[in-house]
Amino acid sequence: MIQRRTQTADYWQEQFGLAKKDEAYLYDLILEGGKPVSTAVLAEALIGRHCRQEEKLIEAELSKGAVYQPKDLYEVGAPIIFPVFEYALGTVTGTRPGQSPEYGEFTVIQVKFEGDDEIREFASGLQGEHRLNRAADEVDLLVAPDLASPQALYDQYGPVVEEKVATHLAKHPDFVSFGDNWFLRDLLVPIDAGYLNIAEALIEIKAMPLTTADFLPDLDLPAGVSEQIKALSLGRALEADSRFDNIGDMGRDLWYLRRLTPKVVVSPPSRLVIEEIDYDRRDISDELLLIEREIDDEGSGEEVMGPSRPIYKTTLALTYSHWRAGTLPLTVRTRGLFPQASNHHTPIVLVDGQSGTRTQGWVVHQESFVYGLADWYRRYELPVGAFIKLERTRDPRVITVDFEARRLKRLWGAVATVTGRELTFELRKLPIPCEYDPQLTIGEDREEELDRIWDEVHVRGESLLRTMVGLMPKLTVLSPQGTVHAKTIYSAVNVLRRVAPGPVFALLSTEACFVPMGGGYWTFDSALV
Repeated sequence: MIQRRTQTADYWQEQFGLAKKDEAYLYDLILEGGKPVSTAVLAEALIGRHCRQEEKLIEAELSKGAVYQPKDLYEVGAPIIFPVFEYALGTVTGTRPGQSPEYGEFTVIQVKFEGDDEIREFASGLQGEHRLNRAADEVDLLVAPDLASPQALYDQYGPVVEEKVATHLAKHPDFVSFGDNWFLRDLLVPIDAGYLNIAEALIEIKAMPLTTADFLPDLDLPAGVSEQIKALSLGRALEADSRFDNIGDMGRDLWYLRRLTPKVVVSPPSRLVIEEIDYDRRDISDELLLIEREIDDEGSGEEVMGPSRPIYKTTLALTYSHWRAGTLPLTVRTRGLFPQASNHHTPIVLVDGQSGTRTQGWVVHQESFVYGLADWYRRYELPVGAFIKLERTRDPRVITVDFEARRLKRLWGAVATVTGRELTFELRKLPIPCEYDPQLTIGEDREEELDRIWDEVHVRGESLLRTMVGLMPKLTVLSPQGTVHAKTIYSAVNVLRRVAPGPVFALLSTEACFVPMGGGYWTFDSALV
């Protein structure tokens, strides 16, 4: 039986690539169907095509001559097929006697192969058993009952073939992609500037995002073309026009105007951009690892929080950076509550759990935050550390935001302010209208001056250690015990720079000047700096 190359992993993983005839085959496949075809379907079809091609090639090669077997005799001029050399065709140019202790007397045939000037010699008329001989009752070389089907080969090598197909078609001018589907550029409906201007006007008039299908009734696109192709053609044109922004989620296209999208959504504020600081998580003490889980910062990955999973409600403590930006973090834990999308941002509706009022919110997937809560925080005077309750409604794009209200009290807390040209902290009474985490809470005074200090820290490019050494004496002095909680240190650092808990806690665990006092509290020894 002949070994088929298409039955091997090496062929699909290393040798396989799309030739011109493969492109034409896929073109005809899509053309015949008249609708987009997924990468998976194209890949499986190509696997089947290559298997069929190989069978035809073997059959054609074997028809050119006798298949070489050492037991047979061959005359000069006879064509012979050698399966062990990938069905190479050779011609017998001469013979001579041969002898072997194992096989006795036999004939040596001299063979010249196509495209090769070298003469090679093979045994013929060989008596006895040989691995290249076939028994009289052996099945034909073309018959292969144990071949894996194209479907079975796709199950095994599909992802590799799909990647090669997608990469190749993405560079080909005749093919266009719609997500994971492929279509032909020649079959698209021409969409000119007039159609796009109408689409822009429709969004403005209706003052809301629209699906691709929402535009079609108002566009006089050619008759005789399916609604699906019209929608695909329009979607492709909208995608290429910088005025429009695809803000869809969960597989749907939803179009809005970039100029109507809040600036913060398109260009996240610096206070939400986490600094990349190298550190070793193995340095962090077990106590601080537990505290990091409690904070639930978006900069803490699955190695801290465990795997992300869909959830329907949760509670998190509001951190300083998001309180200041009017946002909520998309953490490993909270991400599963919000709609998922490959686009940069998508709209949601935020429902005030206290009043039922609805407001426009935005999930900014790639920067890991939810925008649209600044007015809500101000309305209820929610402090840093407030426990925010989130719950998904029956509509996954509608999220309830709430807090556990309590009678307003004024409680002591740290307040960041500026004295001269330095950041300092004072103990002041802060209005607290809800359940909260007092160890995360930091108020602020003189916002513009705090922003100036923020800018200066970044211009200087000072190290995180330098920042923490400067902050610790100002924090420990607020406590009669001369201590400060790790959460408060994290909050204070984020007044000056956006840093996840990991790098902060790694320095607390490794630098001798930061002295653990137990229960998550730390003090500072300036002599050990």
